[in-house]
Amino acid sequence: MKTRLFLAVGLWVALPLVSGCGKKGISAELAAFKDAGRSVSEFVDADASVMQAKRCQQGTIDKMSVLLCEYGSRDAASSGVRSAAQWAGECGTWLALQRDKVVFAVADRAELDENGKTVAALTKVFRRQAKK
Repeated sequence: MKTRLFLAVGLWVALPLVSGCGKKGISAELAAFKDAGRSVSEFVDADASVMQAKRCQQGTIDKMSVLLCEYGSRDAASSGVRSAAQWAGECGTWLALQRDKVVFAVADRAELDENGKTVAALTKVFRRQAKK
């Protein structure tokens, strides 16, 4: 009985340490990319109405154009993934992913990523964040 109680209290105390500080949204995503050793430029506010989002910011990560948007619901974020095609425009290499209420879009506008390795690495960082 004492062992179970000790284990339960230990999990209750340690769980906040394992799950992180609870940051969400664009700032948490940018921190995750920085923590992964990626070169993150200054992100600036973008017109969120184009993506039907609450808030959007864009900048570059590892010389790739990146757009991060926050939505009011998961359903709204799902339609935001589809809207990312407009943001990407004529760019040949781009990708948009959703996690919860955040949409991450990356585009190789300068055509620097011939093999798609940088885009793939950035998506791995975004996906890995979802598993925490």
